[in-house]
Amino acid sequence: MNSVASTLNRVTDMEFNNQISVLTPNNWNTWKHDMQVLLMHYGYWQFIIQTKPEQPDEEATYQEKLDLQLRKDRCYTLIYTNISSDLKNLITETTDGVAAWKILKDHFEPVTRARVIQLLDQFFGTKYQPGEDVGIFISRVKTAATRLQEAGHKLDDLYIGFQLIRWLPQEFQSTVCNKSTDGKKRTSELSKLKQS
Repeated sequence: MNSVASTLNRVTDMEFNNQISVLTPNNWNTWKHDMQVLLMHYGYWQFIIQTKPEQPDEEATYQEKLDLQLRKDRCYTLIYTNISSDLKNLITETTDGVAAWKILKDHFEPVTRARVIQLLDQFFGTKYQPGEDVGIFISRVKTAATRLQEAGHKLDDLYIGFQLIRWLPQEFQSTVCNKSTDGKKRTSELSKLKQS
């Protein structure tokens, strides 16, 4: 039991590398995920995902209210300090981390027809790169499909399966051909590919 406790202590005592690339006009998707992990590490992500603003209990002491406000302020500060100077103007009108996150999300992920068309183009342009692990390729296709869904355009499984099969490397083509002779097997294989 002591070895488990010492391992846990080492994990909690580890320094967390909070160095992420600053947000620029070209790295929103990467930055968004890196920032989410950073906010989760410090316990601030809960402010972003909650459906109603967190308020201190009525019986909370002055110190508890102050601590909650400090955590909210740090959430905003963490976001603000990881944005390039030319984008900081987007969120200077607020000091609330939740509002800042929403402003940035709306700026980089507008829900418009043009955005959906752009995401469709990216989805159907997702190709297997020579030497790439098939799992990474499948993950990239899934990510592109998820972005479309977040923009309000859900893709049928048929299109996701088509995109996966269409760009699979040559060594997988015989498997695809064998399975396409039987519709049930093909559907089963597509489901397995999507779940992996």
